[in-house]
Amino acid sequence: MNTFAVDDRENILRYFDLYSSAGAFNPLLYIHGLGCASSSDYPPVVTADSYSKCRSLLVDLMGSGFSAKPQDGKYISDAQAAVLSNFIVSQGYSNVNLFGHSAGAFIVLKLAQQLPIPVGTLILCEPGLTDYGVAMLSAITSQTEAEFVNGGFSQFLAQLKAQGGNDAWLGPFSVASPHAIHQWARSAIDDNSSPWLDDLARLNAIKGVILSQTATRDEIAKFEQAGCTVELVANAEHMIAYDNPDGLAAAISNVLKLGK
Repeated sequence: MNTFAVDDRENILRYFDLYSSAGAFNPLLYIHGLGCASSSDYPPVVTADSYSKCRSLLVDLMGSGFSAKPQDGKYISDAQAAVLSNFIVSQGYSNVNLFGHSAGAFIVLKLAQQLPIPVGTLILCEPGLTDYGVAMLSAITSQTEAEFVNGGFSQFLAQLKAQGGNDAWLGPFSVASPHAIHQWARSAIDDNSSPWLDDLARLNAIKGVILSQTATRDEIAKFEQAGCTVELVANAEHMIAYDNPDGLAAAISNVLKLGK
C-alpha cells in the first residue's frame, strides 16, 4: 500500500493508488463509511468490468483499516477532512474527484469546502444516516469514550455478530480503533443534524448521488433539488459496495461521464 505521514510521530495514512496511468492529476478519492475501510470495501468495485478504470485512491481513514490508530488521535469529521486535505495538497494534484459513503459523505463535503484545488466531480453513496444508523450511533455515544473503549466496543461487536447479516462489515469494524469509532459516531450524529444538504447544494462541482433502488421518491427529490444527478442501484441496501459492487461500479462510471 502507499503511505502518507500525517505528522512527525510516525502516524501513517495508507491507501491504494490504482490505474495511475489513466490520469496523473485528477484521481477519484474514495472515503468509506463509519466502521468500514476503503481497502476492503472497494477493490471489488474498481476491478468490475463496468468500472471506468479512472485513477482511484482507496483511502483508509485514520483509525480505520490499515491506517494508523493513535489512542490520542482526533477522529471527528473535521479532523479527518483536514488530514485528507493535507494529503491531497501534498500530492500536487491540479484537481480531484471525491466519493464518500454514508457518514463518509460528511467528511467529503467538508473536504470539498476546504480544498485549495477544484473538485471536478463529487459522488455521494447512500449519504447521511438512516434511522437505524442514528439509533446505532446513539447507543455508542450513550457511553463515554472510556466506557466504549474498555468494554462497550467488544460488546457492540458481539451484538453485530449475533444479529447476523453483518459478516462483511464485521471485518473492518473489528480492526478499527474504538476511539475512532466513538469520536466519529458523535460527530456523525452532529453532522447529520446540520444543514448539510444546503452545503451540498452550494458546492460548485458536478454532483452525483448513488442510492439503493429501494429509495423513495422523496429521498430522490431532495438530492435532485440540491443539483445532483441520482443513480439507483438494484439488489442492494445501504452497504451497496457489499451487496452489488458491479452495480455500484456502473453508477460511479455514469456520474464520472457527466464531467467529460
